[in-house]
Amino acid sequence: MKYLKKIFRSPESRIPKSVKNGFLKHFPNATNIVWCKYPNLYEAMFYDEEIEKITRFDKSGKLLECRVNSSFSEIPSFVKANIDPGYEIMSSIVVYASDMMNYEFIVRDSELIRYSLIMDSLGNEIKLERL
Repeated sequence: MKYLKKIFRSPESRIPKSVKNGFLKHFPNATNIVWCKYPNLYEAMFYDEEIEKITRFDKSGKLLECRVNSSFSEIPSFVKANIDPGYEIMSSIVVYASDMMNYEFIVRDSELIRYSLIMDSLGNEIKLERL
């Protein structure tokens, strides 16, 4: 019976208290929280004030990264100006990590080929990778 209980326990029950406490410190009003465990980090997908976010924490509960789904209209104009006008923007994400902020876009070209486009906080392209 203990074996079955271990197999079927919820993913949230496998998250250390230090990680849950770190999460609640930053996002006390989070709803619809889904946890995933990866080697050396824990990821929470949730809604905060009706905005979808994804966060990553280390095992001590330190916030490593926060990804916020954003409307393209919320992206600064100087960043938008540096995106190739031949791309259709499919999604926009603002990524906060340590002391930096980046923008990640899923874009597609005229042949419907999708790419991940990462730009720094000044709108400079860091990486363009085909998906």
